[in-house]
Amino acid sequence: MDLGARVAVSCSLMTGRTPCAHDACDTGPGPAPEASRSYRALLAEEPCWDRSIEADLEQHGEATTDAILQNREELIALCRFIELAGIRSYLEIGIWTGRLVRTLHRLFHFDTVAACDHGWASQRGLTISVPAETSLFDGDSDSEAFLEWRAGLGQIDLVLIDANHAYHAVRRDLERNRLFPHRFLALHDICGARASTRGVRRLWHELDHGRKLEIVRPHRELGLEHSLMGLGIWSETEDPAAFDPGLDAAGPRVPGKMPR
Repeated sequence: MDLGARVAVSCSLMTGRTPCAHDACDTGPGPAPEASRSYRALLAEEPCWDRSIEADLEQHGEATTDAILQNREELIALCRFIELAGIRSYLEIGIWTGRLVRTLHRLFHFDTVAACDHGWASQRGLTISVPAETSLFDGDSDSEAFLEWRAGLGQIDLVLIDANHAYHAVRRDLERNRLFPHRFLALHDICGARASTRGVRRLWHELDHGRKLEIVRPHRELGLEHSLMGLGIWSETEDPAAFDPGLDAAGPRVPGKMPR
């Protein structure tokens, strides 16, 4: 299937999508929905980006452990979003050791779970592990083979892009995944607090169409009242703010500020 045909198929599938039960949330005022589970407690045993990983980054230029490379507060908020938006299919591009994929599938038991990675963590001596049900593309998201594999997945509710953070690479991943049926595309590191992530911030600010939700929280495990990471959720067909996760009851009272 050539690229033009893929676009045509994608557009017809997206416009013909059966509306989500939550779509009514965007039709008028009403109380904000509430998540039913305490994700802070459910995630308590999962290692996230903390001072030890930050020290690894400073010393080695990258993480060196099997952990979820996310700000815990933002991960909690992402889980709340997943519940509120009724996410039933999930694709992660750039999975490190697969720990985030494993954790989210443990919590949500997705109908479809998929992952793409070229195996950088294994090249660094770590084990990559994903749930047995995962459709795994072991290769580069820039390849023709990826497009064929992605087409076979069909509708994906949430695609998290967390691979190469250079501007040209993250833009490529966004544009490629827009071709296929989806509800939301998410970018990690929209704060662009490091030189290596400024391309993500640039792309996020350039997205001047569609609708956005920013999940930016203080990075408490680094002792910070602001975020060095940030998650951006974007859609052409829905308003992700209709499923704004708000603040966890045991979490920070004021969300972190994202640099402009």
